[in-house]
Amino acid sequence: SQVGERGWAVPGILGDDDLPAWSYSVGLWLTSQFPELVICGAPMENMTAIVDSIAVRVCEGAEIGPDDVIEDICPARLILRPVHLSWRMTSMFEVSDEFYGFVRPPYLQVVWADRNGRYPWEPRFQAAFADSQPILWLPRDDNPPGPWTRIDTPSRG
Repeated sequence: SQVGERGWAVPGILGDDDLPAWSYSVGLWLTSQFPELVICGAPMENMTAIVDSIAVRVCEGAEIGPDDVIEDICPARLILRPVHLSWRMTSMFEVSDEFYGFVRPPYLQVVWADRNGRYPWEPRFQAAFADSQPILWLPRDDNPPGPWTRIDTPSRG
């Protein structure tokens, strides 16, 4: 119903002791022909607000795409990176999979910088956030082993 009313919905997956939380859009691809958005490892209310804010801009006609930096939505700098298809074959996007069926719309990862303005792939990114965000633009098997690469393993369900 949210997709019909707003053009998108933002389901969130609460983290646990093994895996940080994440949130993503569903419906942008259908209503705006724009890739869906995913953000990981921040507080749920922040992630939902960030996805909503970017979705509003997209629906208002903003030209946003891969590798664009967004600096005016939250205190952290954000950058958009394309999500590799191997991640779409996991259960990470279950609501999207239920909504779209066999269609696998493209996704852009909203990556946030640390307090020093560094992204996870940059030197001196804050170690406390090292496992907070997966590197979704790389194939899943090319990511360093960690909580994100264990999605769909027998211990995760």
